[in-house]
Amino acid sequence: MRVVAPFGFVTGGHKACMFMAQATLASMRHYCPDVPIALLVDGDFDVEYLEKQYGVIPLHVDNLSSPVMRKLVSSSYHAKHVPMWEGPFEHFVWVDADAIVWGDFTSQVRNDVDFQIFWDNDGTILDGAVEVPPWMPHFYFDPISMAK
Repeated sequence: MRVVAPFGFVTGGHKACMFMAQATLASMRHYCPDVPIALLVDGDFDVEYLEKQYGVIPLHVDNLSSPVMRKLVSSSYHAKHVPMWEGPFEHFVWVDADAIVWGDFTSQVRNDVDFQIFWDNDGTILDGAVEVPPWMPHFYFDPISMAK
């Protein structure tokens, strides 16, 4: 797939999560009406109604250019990696299909980093912190292992 915009949102997954993805799409379109959205489609099912209603760019796992990659990621949690290889945006924010966007946070998106997580910090990570909180490697990633 060719790049169609410098920045966009990506959400989606398999058929069973499309009912949740529709709420996610509605929230993204409401709060960020000008941000393009790609919808990851993992499986053989119709999403034309979502294309029409939300103006999404379908990104079908079945259409990956590499047969090896299609086989590796199809019907697995690895499908969400597809936009990194063949997505329509130079930079994107992945929004899980069960998430709701509650406002335009695009001003907080950084394009000078490879990976950024948005969460409600609730004070558990203080500005200038140098130690990794114990919950981070469990729920997200282990920065110590990544630095090796």
